[in-house]
Amino acid sequence: MSGPAGDPGASLRFEPTYLVTAAFAADAATRREPHRAAHLARVRALLADGTALVAGARADLTASVLVLRAADATAARAIVEQDPYWRHGVWTALDVVDYLAATPHTLGRT
Repeated sequence: MSGPAGDPGASLRFEPTYLVTAAFAADAATRREPHRAAHLARVRALLADGTALVAGARADLTASVLVLRAADATAARAIVEQDPYWRHGVWTALDVVDYLAATPHTLGRT
């Protein structure tokens, strides 16, 4: 995906997107159970309205991973901080980084 003059992504228009990694607490398997239904409902809503492009967990179950559309990193963090898993200590740390998401929209196909 190189653009003119070897600039990766120069011909693509990326919208503000963030990769969020939310680390699970050591006792997350127990801690998450009372909040799982509310968490899954929130994830479904974020996927349905297009805020989340992808949501899931690492296969080793050490963290959840989300790709979010947001105005900036602060807004992406705020979205995740509203999740029941964050509010109830199922997630213990958040890492939010800029992410260049290749989607039909960014690739010019809508």
